[in-house]
Amino acid sequence: MKNSDNFKDKIIIALDYDDLKPVKNLLDKLEGKIFFYKVGFELFTSCGEKSVKFIKDRGCKVFLDLKYHDIPNTVYKAVKAAGKLGADIINVHASGGTEMMSAAKKAAEEASEYAGRHIDIIAVTVLTSLSDGDVNGIFYDYKESGVCNEGISSDLAIHLARLAKISKLDGVVCSARESLNIKKTFGNDFKTVTPGIRTKTISDNIITNCADNSKDDQKRVMTPYEAFNAGADYIVVGREITGAADPVGAFNKIYADIKDNMNMQKI
Repeated sequence: MKNSDNFKDKIIIALDYDDLKPVKNLLDKLEGKIFFYKVGFELFTSCGEKSVKFIKDRGCKVFLDLKYHDIPNTVYKAVKAAGKLGADIINVHASGGTEMMSAAKKAAEEASEYAGRHIDIIAVTVLTSLSDGDVNGIFYDYKESGVCNEGISSDLAIHLARLAKISKLDGVVCSARESLNIKKTFGNDFKTVTPGIRTKTISDNIITNCADNSKDDQKRVMTPYEAFNAGADYIVVGREITGAADPVGAFNKIYADIKDNMNMQKI
């Protein structure tokens, strides 16, 4: 379990908006509490590079979550541009293969040299919105006639993480459920960024305390404490905070989940 003093730097808030006004409102409320934000498809498509610049001008870091997946040269150019734009973490899809990921790593290194700071390039393994049955249907049904093996998502995540490691990437995006095994397999220096974070889970695929549970599309989830206890370097939190009537209170609840469970572990 990591030092709790560092946890606030390891919580990334997903800015799933289509306008900068709610972004400004949220950053104002969370100033001094959150220092890392994720810009994804919706915000970047709506506001472009302004979204990254706005966050960087506030002294915060940016995870540019555009999941590049294309031919190596195209991804190389995109990653290099993203690094020069100011992104601190950039991701690609591991399923793009080792040649594509190696090109992304080269671009990130060149962008890091340009920026004078290290830029992490990480690979998406298996989306947290996919269950074992979903993964089986996408990748294995044509071979296995719909037979789903337990743990198939974790097996695929480990395989894709191995490809990312071979390609010398800094780490992967994965479910917190896979984080511990990935750390054990590839070492603690291989970073894991874990979405699918909820403040409380009752059992597999049943979520409570989500700000908008009726629209929740995450299936492989863990609490903040569980994710960090599984070795996650960063957790990505979205609707638990952005959909809350009181974002500061929602953040405090997440932080309390981590600290309270740490204290219970020490007893």
